Amino acid sequence: MRKFIWGLLVVVFVGGLVFLGFNSSKTLMTSKVGKITEKQFYEDIKTSSAGQQEFANMVINKVLGAEYGDQVSDTDVQNAYDAQKAQYGSSFKTVLASNNTTDAQFKKNIKNNLIINAAIKANYKVTDKQLKTAYTNYHSDTTISMITAKNEAKAKEAIAALKNGDNWNTVYKKYSTDSTYKSSNGKMPAFNSTNTSIDSAVQTAAFKLDKVGDYSTEPVTGTSGSYYVIKLNKKTTKPSMSSLRSTLSTQIVTDFINDSSNTSEIQAIVGKILRKNNVSVKDSDLKTALNTYLTAGISSSSSSSSSSK
Repeated sequence: MRKFIWGLLVVVFVGGLVFLGFNSSKTLMTSKVGKITEKQFYEDIKTSSAGQQEFANMVINKVLGAEYGDQVSDTDVQNAYDAQKAQYGSSFKTVLASNNTTDAQFKKNIKNNLIINAAIKANYKVTDKQLKTAYTNYHSDTTISMITAKNEAKAKEAIAALKNGDNWNTVYKKYSTDSTYKSSNGKMPAFNSTNTSIDSAVQTAAFKLDKVGDYSTEPVTGTSGSYYVIKLNKKTTKPSMSSLRSTLSTQIVTDFINDSSNTSEIQAIVGKILRKNNVSVKDSDLKTALNTYLTAGISSSSSSSSSSK
């Protein structure tokens, strides 16, 4: 259920670390054994692995933001924020606190990641083969009603009641513990297979139902361990591939970004953009902070060039 755009929570690993960026002798701490100045603090931070990574993030966000920032709107950021908040529910504030970040910082991280996504999308070529495969696996807008049961036993009781002819609304009121869709007896907004906010297990079960009114005859076990009973309300006709091209391309790129096996390719794309913008690190302590990106893809392309001579 908790699919994230690339690095959505990872980028807060430094917990709001801010570079002071100047050589100040201002005292930050005093003690019997000595003091710590801003300069000492800054020098220590920038040579640490966390500081090196934060510097790399700052450079990437600055360069990519200038080139692709206009492709991300405030609405995009708010929608992504709302989706993440909804998935964590009442534990959302705890998650932010455990990552040592605030709402404002979290939204900033979301925006930076959406910009990275836009940059990768602009520099990643989606093939016709990928599009055809994505279209084959695509499921159109589907509307379901869902009972969130207290446990597996209660889910089975709910299913038994439905099999005995009890009305869905009656069974929902008796067995569902969810309050989000209580007023509609569990009816949820339509979703398709590109949706990232609906539990993948729920999607899989929903797409297997054929006729309106059909319901799951076994409890659906969610990825978070919850138990559901779902009923099909509506399934729309699958659109043409040409009309879905943009949607499918976005899905392909998102899957590419979320696949950890593609990390080196993503770094190569970011590195290409940094090199195009003539990024050059002047501080000797930070000189290698961007090496992972600036050298990504170069060795393989150089080898290809050499072997072709």
